Amino acid sequence: MKRFWILCSLLCLWLLAAQEVLAIGRVYARFPNNAYSQIYNLRIKTMRATVAIHDQLAVTHVDQEFTNDTNYRLEGFYIFSLPEGAQVHEMYLWINGVRVPYVVKKREDAIVKYQEIVSKIADPAILEQLGSNTFKLRIFPFDAKGSRRIEIQYSQPLAYDKGSIQYVFPLDMQDYTSAAIEQASIVIDLQSQLPFTSVVTSVAQSPTAVVITKLTDVHYKVEYGLENVAFSKDFTVRCYLDRGQTSMLALTYRPDSLSESPYFILWSNVPDTLYSDSINTRELTFVADVSSSMEGTRIEQVKEALRAFVDFLTDKDKFNIIAFSTGSQKFRSDLVPATAANKDSARTFIGQLTALGLTNFEDALHQSLLQGFSDSLHSAVVFLTDGVPSWGQTNADSLLALTRRWNTNRIKIYPVGVGGENDYSLLTNLGRQSGGFLTRVAADDSILLEMKDLYRLLFLPRLRNIAFQYGPVGAYDVHPTPLPDVYAGDQLLTTGRFTTGGTATVRMTGTAGSSLKTFEENVFFPDTSHAWLAVARYWGARKIQSVLDLIAQIGERKELVDQVIALSIKYSVLTPYTAFLIVEPTSSSGTSVDPQADLPTAFALSRNFPNPFNPSTTIQYTLANAAPVFVTLEIYDLLGRHVKTLVAEVQARGRYTVKWDGTDERGRIVAAGNYIYRLSAGGNVASHIMVMMK
Repeated sequence: MKRFWILCSLLCLWLLAAQEVLAIGRVYARFPNNAYSQIYNLRIKTMRATVAIHDQLAVTHVDQEFTNDTNYRLEGFYIFSLPEGAQVHEMYLWINGVRVPYVVKKREDAIVKYQEIVSKIADPAILEQLGSNTFKLRIFPFDAKGSRRIEIQYSQPLAYDKGSIQYVFPLDMQDYTSAAIEQASIVIDLQSQLPFTSVVTSVAQSPTAVVITKLTDVHYKVEYGLENVAFSKDFTVRCYLDRGQTSMLALTYRPDSLSESPYFILWSNVPDTLYSDSINTRELTFVADVSSSMEGTRIEQVKEALRAFVDFLTDKDKFNIIAFSTGSQKFRSDLVPATAANKDSARTFIGQLTALGLTNFEDALHQSLLQGFSDSLHSAVVFLTDGVPSWGQTNADSLLALTRRWNTNRIKIYPVGVGGENDYSLLTNLGRQSGGFLTRVAADDSILLEMKDLYRLLFLPRLRNIAFQYGPVGAYDVHPTPLPDVYAGDQLLTTGRFTTGGTATVRMTGTAGSSLKTFEENVFFPDTSHAWLAVARYWGARKIQSVLDLIAQIGERKELVDQVIALSIKYSVLTPYTAFLIVEPTSSSGTSVDPQADLPTAFALSRNFPNPFNPSTTIQYTLANAAPVFVTLEIYDLLGRHVKTLVAEVQARGRYTVKWDGTDERGRIVAAGNYIYRLSAGGNVASHIMVMMK
C-alpha cells in the first residue's frame, strides 16, 4: 500500500509539470474504473513522425504504437506536452486494424460518452487539455500482452533567430524509460519561399542514420531512422535562410468555399538598428533565489550571472539586487546609479551570498516592486529561482493577485526558472500578467549563458505601439491584439483574414524611444493556395485564445464559452472546453464496421480531366500506404521549374481529388503549354503531362 501511494504522489507531481516538454509522450496504465489501481508503465514499440515545414510553420504527425507487457487488461493514459505555441489538430486510434478518426465535442459530453463506452467494454479514446500545452489521451482497452496504435497531429510556428529557424522533435526518454524503441523514424519535408543556405541536424556526426537531400534551393528533405534504441536527446533540425533584404513574408490558405475569406500568417522582422535617439535611464532590479536548494554549483552560477548583470550596466542606469530565501536582503534600500563605486560594492555584496533557507516568493516580489521606479517603459525586474514558494504565501493565484496589486507602476517582470523538475506555471503567469516572459534554464545548462539573451533584451530598445497597414488586401480580424512590444532584431508573428489577394505594401509603424519608426515591404498574399490548412487552424487557435483571454478578464459567460466551443469544432483546435473523442465504429451507428473494405489497394495517379484544359482541370490519385505519409502534388514546367504546390500534407490511405485553376504560386495565370504534375507519397512517385490551352 505504501508503494502505491508513493506511485500516486509521483504521478500527481508529474502531471502538474505542465510547462515541461515531456519528450515523445508518457504512457501509463491502470485497471479501468479503479481508483486504487496500481500504475503500470507501457512500452513504446514503434514511433514514426512525418513533418511538413513551410517557411516558419511546421505540421507534425506522430504515429506511435504502445505495448502492454503485463498480463492484465488495462486502461491507458498517454500524457504529452507540446512546444510553446503548438496546437493539437487531429487524432486517430487504430481499432482492429481500422484507422478511426476523432470528433470534437464539448468536454463534459465527451467525458460522459467515454465513461459510458468503457463500462460497455468497447474501444473509445478521449483527448483532453490538462493545462498550458499539456494533454492527456485516455485509451481503452490495452489488452494483456497487446498493443495500441495512436496518431496525433499538431502544428507550431518556428522562431526566426540569427538567420535561421530551428525545429525540435522531442525524443529524450531518459526520465521515462530505458526500454528501447524497436523502430523510430522521422521524415521532414522542408519548403521555403526563401533559399536555404544550409540544413544541419543534431546527429550530423552519424551520417548513416540521417540523410539530408537537397531537391531545390527552396526544398529539402531530412530522413532519420534507428532501430532498437533508447534516445537520450531530442532531434533538432536547423535551417539557415538567405533572407537578403526580405523582412516580411506571408503564408496563406484559401478554403474550398469561395464564400469564406482566406487566411494569412505574416512574419515581420524588426531591424537590429532600431534607434537613433539615446535610450533613457534603465531601472533594473535583479531578484535572486538563495534558498538551500541553490547550494553548490547553482549558487556559484547565480553569482556569475549577477556579476555579468552588473558588468552590463552603464552610467545611465539605475539598479538594485535583492537576494531572498526565508526573508530578503537588499544590496541597497532603493535603486542607485550604476557608478563605478556602486558596481564595485555590488560585486562585494554578490561575493558574500550563501545558499540557506526556505523560498519566500511573497516577500521577494513585494520588496522588488517597492523600488522607486520612475519610468515603466525602461524598468524591469528579473526574478530568478529554482523552486516553488515554500514560505509566506504559497498559493499561486494569491501570489498573482498580490503582485498585480503591488505592481502599481506596471513594471515588467522577467522570471527565470532554473532546473527541470518544477512546475513553472506560476513563473510563466508572473511574466505574462506584467508583460514579461519566462526564461528557462535546464538543470545541466549554464545560468549565465542562458541569461545573456535576456540581458540583451533588457539593454536593447524595443518597438512599441505597433500598428499595421495592409493596403488593398483588406486584412481584418488580426491577432494577437493588442500587438506586443518587439525588441530590436526580433520577429513579430501576426495572423488574420483578408478579402483580396495580390501584392500589397505592408507598413509596420511603432515607436522606439521617442522616435516614430516605419518599415514597409511589398508582400504577396496569394488567395489561391489550398495546400496549407494549418494556416487557417493557426488563425483559429489565436482567435480562440483572444476569447479565452476575455473570459479570464470578465468571467465565464455562456455566449463566450459557446463561441470557444464553436471555433474549436470548426478549426479542430483543442481547448479547455472541448475534447477529441473517438468511438468504435458499429453497424448500429450507421457506420460500416469495416471502413477499409472500399479503400484502394495500390498507389496511383490518374490522368487529369479535362486534358487539354482551360481554365481548370481535376487531378485524382489514390494512396494505399498502411500508415499516413507526407504527400506532395506539385506542378512543374517542361524545364523543371516549380510552378505551384497543390498538396503538401500528411495523408492516409484513400482516394483524393484536387483541382488546379491554371495559376502559379503568385496567383498569375500561367502561359499556354505543357506542364508536369508530380505526386510523391512515402517513397512512391508518379507524374503525367497535361496541356493548358488558351
